[in-house]
Amino acid sequence: MFKKVQFVFGILLVLSMLLTACGPTATEAPAAEEPTAEAPAAEETAVEEPTQEAATMPEVSDLVLLVTPGGQSLTTFTKNFNPFTGSPLFPTLSGMYEPMMIYNKITGEIVPWLATGYEWSEDNLNLTFTLRDGVSWSDGEPLTTDDVVFTFNTLKNVAEASGPAKAIVGENGYISEVTADGNTVSFTFNQVFIPAFYDIILQVIVPAHIWSGVEDIATFTNDTPVATGPFTEVVDFKDQVYEVDRNPNYWQEGKPYFKGLRMPAFSGNDAAANMFVNGDTEIGGQFIANREDTVLSKNENVNCWWPTVTFQVLFITNTTKAPFDDPIMRKSIGMAFDRVKLIDIALQGGSVPTDLTGMNDAYAKYKVTDLSILGDNWVTYDPDTANQWLDEAGYAIGTDGYRTNKDGSPMELEMIEVNGFTDWLAVAPLMKQELEAIGLNVVMNTYDAAVAFDKWFKGDFDMSLSFGNLGTPTLYAWMSNAMSESTVKPVGEATTFGVNPWRFSDPAAEPWLEVLATNPDEEAQLEAAVELQKLFAQDAPFIPMWSQPTFLCYSTARFTGFPSADNPYVATSPGVSNQPETLILLTTIHAK
Repeated sequence: MFKKVQFVFGILLVLSMLLTACGPTATEAPAAEEPTAEAPAAEETAVEEPTQEAATMPEVSDLVLLVTPGGQSLTTFTKNFNPFTGSPLFPTLSGMYEPMMIYNKITGEIVPWLATGYEWSEDNLNLTFTLRDGVSWSDGEPLTTDDVVFTFNTLKNVAEASGPAKAIVGENGYISEVTADGNTVSFTFNQVFIPAFYDIILQVIVPAHIWSGVEDIATFTNDTPVATGPFTEVVDFKDQVYEVDRNPNYWQEGKPYFKGLRMPAFSGNDAAANMFVNGDTEIGGQFIANREDTVLSKNENVNCWWPTVTFQVLFITNTTKAPFDDPIMRKSIGMAFDRVKLIDIALQGGSVPTDLTGMNDAYAKYKVTDLSILGDNWVTYDPDTANQWLDEAGYAIGTDGYRTNKDGSPMELEMIEVNGFTDWLAVAPLMKQELEAIGLNVVMNTYDAAVAFDKWFKGDFDMSLSFGNLGTPTLYAWMSNAMSESTVKPVGEATTFGVNPWRFSDPAAEPWLEVLATNPDEEAQLEAAVELQKLFAQDAPFIPMWSQPTFLCYSTARFTGFPSADNPYVATSPGVSNQPETLILLTTIHAK
């Protein structure tokens, strides 16, 4: 059974200067440990709170950091700082609003943030968090447990409200009630569901005294945010640039160490690369083609560190429509791609192909080592076998040289590309060529990022490269997102990044997912993991491609304290998606 785990500031020793009163300097962070992706630790933990002399703290400066956030390649901005919407502007989800705790993927640590500790009941049906004392909203009002309860009840009761915890508090979720008592918040479960811990701590918290007066959460743009994060004050907003300055009431005394974040408009990855060369941006989350030649050799202050622990690129097909409802078609597509060649083109060799398990290396302890037990290896480059399978399945070659549907009707398939995603656009011609080599008539259409995301989320697509696991810390969430009925949304109803946009489920997966959700025994978890990998290989709900780096580039001309291979205290980059580790980054960077 899970016992009380009380976190105090000392756990932050593994990070770089997370709190003003503690932590080593940015150069003292330890080497990264392999993320464990396990349920929260079951042992009692108590760590002494360290002290730090004020003289070692960086000075607070009036500098403004120039940022090109990942996923925000826009030439014109529309104001939206609403954390309950699908794509608010940076830094809504990773600089304005904050979660109770942060899962740091590269260290495998759970970092206290708005909450300082948590406790599971003996029967694992109640989870209680202790809220941090002395935290205020940016308008000076105190953060209370009522704010936490309000946030989760909003997710539960407002259909349009989105967030990481939406599924677990919704109509078919696992949490029946969220209550406050003093400085604690308790989550009562209707059944044991241990992985919910991570869904809860990923959820950012909003102030009840502001949001209780919002009539339409779906359309509210939150022009004047009130939040607990390090950057809350929108001091300038124009069509092509905006600035968000430091929170005057931030709970980490002395932080952030600089005045604000300034986000200029940019049209895509190439534009961001040129901005790095010219000094027009100082930190970004974009892929940069041939970065050594195009940027690093032209500006000695720019550095890039691309760790591969964040998410996975995958090829998705819409399993709700023919021919993608046929696993033979999906597996044949999986064999059409020469992943090594694609990686060389897209990332200049900066990654590795993924394997038949459907999992990236964040789950190394659960992955089967003998892939032969998973059956035919349909993620290897084998167009001859792919053609044979398609022939045998009845997808005949028509008079135009392309395959037909099984009923003889023409087959034309759209492949979505995203404007500005230069790595994906670079490999698009080869992917089209490889798909045509197995007889598929593919039309490539390019959309702006917001349009492409909307198509993914609502099931309005045939096939596409996409993002995979955005740092999901549990194997349960990864496999559930891959093939559980609980994550399948009807076509037209939006899901989000990596959460079953292919809309596939296999009833045989549910008992094993139940084991992952309810049984903390390691042997039982490993058995369930193997069986789920077998089902994944059998079903091919999506097509694994390669492990995607976290694209982090930064300039040290004016700022320092960035993470790097020598100082891997966090693996994240500024972006519009919910990546709470960015809070660690933004509260560590300081002027030189």
